[in-house]
Amino acid sequence: MRIPVISFIAVPAVTHGMPKLLLIAGLMLCSPTHAASPDTQVDVGITFDDNVTRANEGGSKLADRSYSVNLNQPLIIPIADHERTLLTGSVDGELFDLNKGLNRISAAVHGELQYRSSAEFGSPTFAFFANISADQYQSYLRDGFRYSAGILLRQTLTDRIRLFAAVAHNERSSKSVVFDNKDNFARIDLDYALGSGTLYLGGEYRRGDIVVSGAELWSTNNSNAYTQDDAFADPEIYSFRFYGTTVLSTLGYNLKIGPRNSMDISWRRATSSVNYVTPALGNATLSYVANQYTAVYLVRF
Repeated sequence: MRIPVISFIAVPAVTHGMPKLLLIAGLMLCSPTHAASPDTQVDVGITFDDNVTRANEGGSKLADRSYSVNLNQPLIIPIADHERTLLTGSVDGELFDLNKGLNRISAAVHGELQYRSSAEFGSPTFAFFANISADQYQSYLRDGFRYSAGILLRQTLTDRIRLFAAVAHNERSSKSVVFDNKDNFARIDLDYALGSGTLYLGGEYRRGDIVVSGAELWSTNNSNAYTQDDAFADPEIYSFRFYGTTVLSTLGYNLKIGPRNSMDISWRRATSSVNYVTPALGNATLSYVANQYTAVYLVRF
């Protein structure tokens, strides 16, 4: 799929000890074995986010622009006629214009055990996948690890249309309990070859922990955890962890501009909602909407 992970153009300064996984992934990306693997990819991008605080309304809703660089290196390991393992190491960094506490450097290792019954056109590929990533933020509270595991399906439906679907479980471990999150998700994407590029559409449903930031407007009895957030300059901004649902949608177009490079533009929208109780209104719904507009230049070598 050509839906890019939001990544950023400059690697920020790191003020705490770098997790060992960053070093491991860096060594993997530089090793001769992995250097010989196909489809090494570098992408550089810019993103505008109209709600980086994930606030529901008012002055706590902050917009920002970020820049990205991302390096991915896959390794394919054949197992049998119909099975193979795909390992991908990645290192990326992100830099924000205004909210410097969100600056991040990350490294990840993604693995898939893939099965395809035949090489015939339209034969689906099934896979079990697992992912681990280490995040180092300028915000101390967010430092930690993320884990994912699930199953996925890839299938070519026609000569123009490709399908991707996945269900998985995510977990995040960080320095603050507010950012120790768990959720389950289901996702489906469609690619459509159009002109000299690919139009893509994606949808995702998540249920689990949600972090909402803003002024201390909600009773602390309604959140699972809360803390004063060190990622933002405003000391009145707190982050709260709730349990709720999130719907994400993505629309984008990847334009081929050469044999090994392309330009990708996308719009991603997230809508989250939780139920909580207020002394005045009783049961109420807290929700936020965030839009991200991204342009990425991709090169493979």
